[in-house]
Amino acid sequence: MAVMEDMLKDFLLGEHLLLVGNQGVGKNKIVDRFLHLLNRPREYIQLHRDTTVQTLTLQPSVKDGLIVYEDSPLVKAVKLGHVLVVDEADKAPTNVTCILKTLVENGEMILADGRRILANSAHVNGRENVIVIHPDFRMIVLANRPGFPFLGNDFFGTLGDIFSCHAVDNPKPHSELKMLRQYGPNVPEPILQKLVAAFGELRSLADQGIINYPYSTREVVNIVKHLQKYPSEGLSHVVRDVFDFDSYNDDLREILTNTLHKYGIPIGAKPTNIQLAKLLPLPEQTFMGHWTIGQSRNGTEKLLCPAETHHIDIKGPVLMNIQEYPIERHEARSQTFTEECASWRLPLDEVNIICDIATSRENEENTLYVAACNPVCLYFMNTAGKSGYFVDLSDIFPRMTSGFWHPFVTVAPLGSPLKGQVILHEQQVNVPRPVTQRTVPRVAGEGKGKNDSQPLTETCYSRGSRGGGLERAPGVVCQKYCEDGPMSPPLQRPQHDL
Repeated sequence: MAVMEDMLKDFLLGEHLLLVGNQGVGKNKIVDRFLHLLNRPREYIQLHRDTTVQTLTLQPSVKDGLIVYEDSPLVKAVKLGHVLVVDEADKAPTNVTCILKTLVENGEMILADGRRILANSAHVNGRENVIVIHPDFRMIVLANRPGFPFLGNDFFGTLGDIFSCHAVDNPKPHSELKMLRQYGPNVPEPILQKLVAAFGELRSLADQGIINYPYSTREVVNIVKHLQKYPSEGLSHVVRDVFDFDSYNDDLREILTNTLHKYGIPIGAKPTNIQLAKLLPLPEQTFMGHWTIGQSRNGTEKLLCPAETHHIDIKGPVLMNIQEYPIERHEARSQTFTEECASWRLPLDEVNIICDIATSRENEENTLYVAACNPVCLYFMNTAGKSGYFVDLSDIFPRMTSGFWHPFVTVAPLGSPLKGQVILHEQQVNVPRPVTQRTVPRVAGEGKGKNDSQPLTETCYSRGSRGGGLERAPGVVCQKYCEDGPMSPPLQRPQHDL
């Protein structure tokens, strides 16, 4: 929509348009929709490497068994005031496309049969071999970027200065996903999400120069349309039809396979690829006894439970930063069926030790919490997201409480109404330390504006009146970070598998 808005501004100013983009990004679809909304008729011509000046201006056809040369779409658009759409302009030789330069820039052009196209009707003077350019005539040229793999000429470098140029890229992931739902309403949503994510990374690899062909939206649309019409075919079989041409290059095939496996597309998988844990039989069931709850021998006695109340002192708060780091989800069931679902890599220190892992579910989203010690820190992330968050708690939990003891912590998520928060408990000191995350304004005079904010966590210290508590007393409460706030720079730490 943004591209069409920019095109409309230049179109209303009387400019001729040039759309440049990779093959399959939807240039023709954009032009068709653009002219449909404007209710403007069009003439279409497609150029190729064998296009000549004569074929650009004359079009042969067969009538009553005879070959007749008629005006080409270019001449018809000039006469009638239609919009001329020139497709694959980069494929034609440069000496052919340069003829368009004189037509657009000077408003003049000489045809192969001797006729002349002029922009000013005052120069006609009753001559019959002169064609006056209609005032509503416009030209929209479509071209691919130069170089491999399209092997076209640099049309933009040759004639780009006389056109109003617009770059067309693949749609954003959410827009592409919405479009694919229209092509495949019966295709499962997880499959569409896998395809969008996988092809998005392939395009990123093409931009980095790791692979040559930029797999476009066209390939994804063809896969979805095939799955919509033939739902019984497997995803791996349909996807393989797109990448069969690249299977002869071993290096490229390895990159494609690893990328598709990363997002759970089982290309190359076989029915025999099953790796399950060893089956351990359970012992036979043995009756041990029974209990009766809520009833007594005479029916009048009641079960009483003692309860104690302790006073809690609150200290603090202490503010701490939350740091963001990129994560990548690797699907484990793309090629082999196993108990493992997915894996991530966390930026742990070399001496960090993972103490506990917990998950919580909120609003159809799963959040993974990882507590580590030596020093104590907390990692948390959305299992479907691309970013993780890190909280350094070394100042809150001392590295050594006595001698060379390193604190060992456990983590547990809280439920409603404290969803999005967890409790960390350290086993030795046994001092609860609630932590809640919030965003506070940065103090003016620190190089930022008054309205700038910084992600922080607020920590409060508390201790029971008897100097301790239960063995699993509440510890640290950390709320998920609001994704709208700014983040600290990504951590530069060694990667470890989770």
